[in-house]
Amino acid sequence: MSKVDLVSREWCDLVFEGRNKDYGAYRMRARTGLRNLRAIITLLIVVGVIALVIAIRATVSALTKNGEIENTTVTQLSQLKKEEPKKEEKKIEIKYDEPKVEKVKVKASLQFVVPKIEDDALVDESKEVKSQDEVTKSSISIAAQDYAGDGEGGINIDDLKDNQQAGGTDVPQEEEVADNALVEVPATYPGGEAALLKFVSENLVYPSIAQEQELQGTVVLRFRVEKDGSIGQIVIKKSLSKECDEAAAEVVSKLARFVPAKQQGHPVPVWFTLPIRFQIR
Repeated sequence: MSKVDLVSREWCDLVFEGRNKDYGAYRMRARTGLRNLRAIITLLIVVGVIALVIAIRATVSALTKNGEIENTTVTQLSQLKKEEPKKEEKKIEIKYDEPKVEKVKVKASLQFVVPKIEDDALVDESKEVKSQDEVTKSSISIAAQDYAGDGEGGINIDDLKDNQQAGGTDVPQEEEVADNALVEVPATYPGGEAALLKFVSENLVYPSIAQEQELQGTVVLRFRVEKDGSIGQIVIKKSLSKECDEAAAEVVSKLARFVPAKQQGHPVPVWFTLPIRFQIR
């Protein structure tokens, strides 16, 4: 007897030969092979998915423990280059050409005389009250305003300058500092004006913020050359911007000593004016 595949449709047709094949049993047995094939395929897919998930989890776990993550180079804090402490830079004091109010000692423009009975022969006629006609005809100068005074000494109240006001304790004794062009022997920079301009050009730092804003123009500086030729007070006569003003003052402060100015053979301080141009090239 030859082998008979009980799952095949031929066996099913053999069993139901001559019988009613519309019966449900025939259809159920005829489709057994197809159902089995679908079941096997589904089982294989499920097994494959499970195997893939297990493989992925194993790979990730291996990488975490022994792979790239473990081999990543970690920079130790001890290996970082320590930032060197910044050196304290000398701060340049920039003054702008604005009048500073100064209190000075002012003498009285009013005279208070305490009444005192004296013999006619002892009366000081200069202290007598003048009549209106005598005051009008008098050649003595009278202060434009009355002031009680700050004590002994002082200047006349009419001699106060724009940057001065009464009420101080010191009599102003300002040293007259002339412009460099007005003295007998002007102060000169070593090497002359060409050397001065060359130094400024090579050492001037154009502020980055001014370059970003395309800011161009001229800063006019007025600085004092002392008796020994050193650079003294720096005053901004014409401002361009805060950053440019500071850059201009910085380069001026680095200038070498001038040959001092002289007046009547003696060194004197003078004011030196220097325009510094900021231009984007």
